[in-house]
Amino acid sequence: MSIDSPVIEKRDGRYRLVYEEVYTTDIDDLWAAVTQPERLARWMADYSGDLRLGGQWEVASDDDGPWGRGTVTACDPPHEFTTTWQATGEEPTELVVRLEPVEGGTRLVLEHAGVQSIFYGAGWQTYLERLAGYVVDPAADLGGEDAWQRRFAELKPEYQERFGAL
Repeated sequence: MSIDSPVIEKRDGRYRLVYEEVYTTDIDDLWAAVTQPERLARWMADYSGDLRLGGQWEVASDDDGPWGRGTVTACDPPHEFTTTWQATGEEPTELVVRLEPVEGGTRLVLEHAGVQSIFYGAGWQTYLERLAGYVVDPAADLGGEDAWQRRFAELKPEYQERFGAL
């Protein structure tokens, strides 16, 4: 499944990305897929810590150690959460995920504000496409890190062009 391109805005040298997509599952299942560490590990990366209001978390891939961390600053299960997002070597940003039941499934809106790297565009799209495959078939082989890297590389030129046009 290909996710539609996001809205991309530039403000004060940083970017705001907004993705919106309908996933073919109910709101409770999608909420679990985006908030439970064992489910996040299937389509995104390994999370540790507390993903509830006030909780602090870290994300890592393979054995490289944490590459990001944050604190959940708002949470209204199963509808919305907000967290700080700080990748290694970057200033903190804000990530908001909203879910809404709609005909045919659940709409997910992911808004990431304060982004400093143009590579978040292709990265988020790659992750959200993997999420779509995961909710359709939780046992599916999503191809691991190599498949992620290939899809990211396919998307990267389009995003470089879009960010460059800002």
